[in-house]
Amino acid sequence: MVDAYSGRVLKPTEFLQIPLMSMPIPLPPYQQQLKELGLISDETTLVHWPRTRDSDIPVLRDQRSGVIFLERLPDLQAHYDNKTISAKADAEVLTREGVLTLKRNDDLDRRLAQSIDLVSGRNICDFGTGRGLYLDHVVSAARSVSGVEIRKDLCDLIGQRLGDKVSLYTDISHAPVPFDLVTLFHVLEHIPDQIGILRAIFDQLAPGGQVFVEVPHARDFLTEDIQSAAYCDFTYWSEHMVLHTQASLAAFLNAAGFVDISVSGFQRYGLANHLYWLQHGKPGGHDKYAHLVNDEADAAYRRNLIQRDRSDTLIALARKPDAVI
Repeated sequence: MVDAYSGRVLKPTEFLQIPLMSMPIPLPPYQQQLKELGLISDETTLVHWPRTRDSDIPVLRDQRSGVIFLERLPDLQAHYDNKTISAKADAEVLTREGVLTLKRNDDLDRRLAQSIDLVSGRNICDFGTGRGLYLDHVVSAARSVSGVEIRKDLCDLIGQRLGDKVSLYTDISHAPVPFDLVTLFHVLEHIPDQIGILRAIFDQLAPGGQVFVEVPHARDFLTEDIQSAAYCDFTYWSEHMVLHTQASLAAFLNAAGFVDISVSGFQRYGLANHLYWLQHGKPGGHDKYAHLVNDEADAAYRRNLIQRDRSDTLIALARKPDAVI
């Protein structure tokens, strides 16, 4: 890979060897929180990758904890003001070369299966609900269904489909009813003040209520072991402030007041996707190479990555104490 700034060819492992020269002052909230919890330090942080796929923001990594985070915040206000939603079934990924269209991974059915036992007969809220597709499928099982979404265009789409079957808020603190369950599916990594948001969710949960969190994993096999330059140049994104490890995600939940915290790995993308990255250095292999891999081999491959703590995703479940002192 050629560094666009220096013209120098980067070796596959070299992105782990660039020393960190300075940190912005004041620190973004997520960096301050990581420091306060002892998860990063100036002495152990290096530049992990020189930029994200859509900006020139360096991606940093603490060599002791393994946590990956952005060196500085993007212009979030401008970012979300200019962002639009596609009505297409395919995902649209913004890169430095333009918009890349990819077939979406089938996460909705899997998320429903993993969380449905927590939903039935309860007051639930999907935080950062996006297009609200999760809401569509739980509205018949839950006692009440709410969503938190800051983008008006997405709220309008949800309202057109579900009307008064769901309640929508731009701020979870505006919800009048305490929730039994709050879900965050690949949302926490987009938030600068992560502990602050987790505390706001904690405050809106009923005693004994639960939070279900799904985030990308910092120890993804393609970066941790394969050290794929093509994958690094694609996967790091200016919207992802922090990529957590199991320990750092548990520490953030604990700092927000949660108890009975469990964090485990999950592999969203399987063997076909990884084979395509290794051969072509491009995404989309879960679609293009699907015919090459049978279910048994794919399941065994995913299990192995999870067992080795090299999954691409982490899932956490935590609870608000029955009585908060």
